Amino acid sequence: MERIDIRLKESDRQILKSIIGKTLDCIEHDEFTFTDSSSQVVKISSYGETIFLYSFVEELDFYGSTEDVAVWTVEKTEYPLVAEKSFIKMPIQQTITKISLIQENQQMFDQGVQTYDVWVTRGIIIDVGDHQISFEKPVWFSEDIIIRKGYELQKTFRSAEAITNAENWNDGMEMTCSRNVETL
Repeated sequence: MERIDIRLKESDRQILKSIIGKTLDCIEHDEFTFTDSSSQVVKISSYGETIFLYSFVEELDFYGSTEDVAVWTVEKTEYPLVAEKSFIKMPIQQTITKISLIQENQQMFDQGVQTYDVWVTRGIIIDVGDHQISFEKPVWFSEDIIIRKGYELQKTFRSAEAITNAENWNDGMEMTCSRNVETL
């Protein structure tokens, strides 16, 4: 059985934990043109500190074929591509009360035998008291990070059912998908 784990690492989680309880000054992202998304990076400024949510592709096994798969990291390092961006600033100026990670487990079965066990961080939700800000990984291959502001934002994510039904699997192949919320 193939096991793939592209959830945020412990070092990523520690960086996110470090901003809980601090003022979220602003989020900076690409201008929203066709969708509310930013390509490859979102800049998060909190209490004078800046962290970056990156979405870069890596060649990985995608259910039997090698594909470019977007993998998220949270870092303090500013890569050169950030300076090339014409970011839009979304002021927040509210205290971060909680950060949640939406962790997803996808399992593939061939003739009833499990062949894949895949874990991915589907999204990050930052609670700032009276509302939330979410970052969603829409699909495996996309470097886009969907950004939303509102309430109960986990409900706006692409559904687990849409993921299990998205592919035209061969006869005898079945995919299951479940999610859990990890509160930092």
